[in-house]
Amino acid sequence: MALNAAPERTDLHSGTPYWLVRNGTDETYPVLATDIETEVVIIGGGITGALCAYHLCEAGLGVVVVDSRAIGTGSTCASTALLQYDIDLPLHDLAELIGLDRAVRSYHASADAVRNLLRIGERVGCELDQRPSIQVASKRSHVKALRREADLRKQHGFDVRFIPTEEEVRQCSPLIGPAALRSELGAQVDAWRLTHALHTRNTRSGAQVFAHSHVEHIDTSDTRPLLTTTRGHRIRAQYLIHAGGYETTDLLPRGTVALHSTYALVSEAGTLDQPWLDSALIWETAHPYLYMRSAPEGRIILGGRDESFRSPPLRDALLRKKTAALVKEFEERCAPLKLVPEFAWCGTFGETKDALPIIDQVRDDPRSFFALGMGGNGITFSLIAAEVIRDRILGHVHPAADLFTLDRW
Repeated sequence: MALNAAPERTDLHSGTPYWLVRNGTDETYPVLATDIETEVVIIGGGITGALCAYHLCEAGLGVVVVDSRAIGTGSTCASTALLQYDIDLPLHDLAELIGLDRAVRSYHASADAVRNLLRIGERVGCELDQRPSIQVASKRSHVKALRREADLRKQHGFDVRFIPTEEEVRQCSPLIGPAALRSELGAQVDAWRLTHALHTRNTRSGAQVFAHSHVEHIDTSDTRPLLTTTRGHRIRAQYLIHAGGYETTDLLPRGTVALHSTYALVSEAGTLDQPWLDSALIWETAHPYLYMRSAPEGRIILGGRDESFRSPPLRDALLRKKTAALVKEFEERCAPLKLVPEFAWCGTFGETKDALPIIDQVRDDPRSFFALGMGGNGITFSLIAAEVIRDRILGHVHPAADLFTLDRW
């Protein structure tokens, strides 16, 4: 059956997201104040919606983006923005779950997405910092699986290196462990800045972006989707893209996505006299995992301590405790570094059973699509979604389109 519901606005984060403080919130977009028609309407103006709009504008399509908030102040501003092709499930585990061919293709699609993001960032004037990614074995018992992962990735064309000893890990990572896996392809970005750089480019190409314009109702009973905002204004389009992230999960079949709470902080300036080797993106094999990256002014971005999401108040009530726990764990495992948090926040994210995104048309509605990046690869998955949906609208078949459909479970 066609989908005739609109996503509810959700409390996606709290605390003080670093990117909002660093960039300010002076980017202004109009409120939708009239009825409008377009070829494609996108619900969600964060990084996912911005990437979808970019690819559609580049293809010459008319685009309207509508968001219930100020643009980029949902999950986008709470992202720590480690751009890794490494999926939350290791390649060997993903292969056991979905088959080796599909797992390898998923990893290659994610790697291509990182490369494409690097090119797009340069094109729109918000260059990404290319960085290697280092996954550290959390325990000695994890070393065998990490070595197996390195071997499997090498067999399938990925540029990785297994680091076999703790002494060698210490030379390249602040997080210490008995072994590690280094991937050469990765990047980091200010997701808020990239989102607005994309929208600037998109509006110059004819896209229209509206903030504080909540879609209250969606009618897909006609041949063209009709959206109505809380102010009563209508958007008629040929195609609809749901790019609202975790606010969209209520529109999915029950059990498709599990929601989690995550916690992050940014240290005071000057925490690092100099970055660790290659300013690598750091994470570990434990689940949930600790992750970190360097940031301007000698800062460290640190995140983790995830747990199952229950409600925004319960998530938020743990922020102080989780921040203290992150600092303690960092100082214990990254000695002799000391860390004083200056900004801390928490947010909600979704995860599928196979750690892969949902990129598909809405069931029985060939004109509506889900563009939902999930887990720790939200931005790279969003880039894949933008490409897949663009190709679907243009009548082409993207080589990764079959990997992320709703019927894969």
